[in-house]
Amino acid sequence: MFFISIIVFLVIANGFAIISEHFLSYSHMETIIRLFNVDKEMNVPTLYSSCAMIFASVLLALIAYVHFNKNEQYLAWAGLSAIFLFLALDEMTELHEMLVGPVRNSLNTTGILYFAWVIPYAALLLVFGLTYFKFLFRLPTNTRNRLILAGIIYVSGALVMELIGGKIAEQHGTDALIYAISYTIEETLEMLGIATLIYTATTYISEQFPTLSVQIKD
Repeated sequence: MFFISIIVFLVIANGFAIISEHFLSYSHMETIIRLFNVDKEMNVPTLYSSCAMIFASVLLALIAYVHFNKNEQYLAWAGLSAIFLFLALDEMTELHEMLVGPVRNSLNTTGILYFAWVIPYAALLLVFGLTYFKFLFRLPTNTRNRLILAGIIYVSGALVMELIGGKIAEQHGTDALIYAISYTIEETLEMLGIATLIYTATTYISEQFPTLSVQIKD
């Protein structure tokens, strides 16, 4: 509920920023637009998304650590932790955006592939799916279903909506209101996907390791 509350606040603030940018045109609104527009870099939504991914990575690392100590399979959990740590760094540095120009120029992509970074990341997603297929079906049913749901929500935003947004951006430009709607849906789905993952990880910990306690030594 904590994460959902933050997401709702950020979506509302982003909506106000979009309205200000497209309809109010007040110069003193520029700071608000810059701080809360989910399509901008190095602002409040970016900070939240990065921290949420890091938190998810820490939870997944904790699961891996406990399984390791119990001499159980842990590498898949450790791999998930590393993936979301990378995604957090990507969110902070906009690494995927740096790939757009080189990939687009190399492959001459247009339309739904206008944001050409989706090509290498889609390939990595395919590798991930093939690698983790067996792992998913070794998990408890509820955990597996929640992980799949989290993945569907996140990928629907990060990849599917990015494809749709690419087509919109090419036809109408990135300043168009319809593009603002598309990236709002995209970022909202991404944040909801991570929140679902965090819920899945915390629920798994409470169900599988009910006696787990974390102690910080001086």
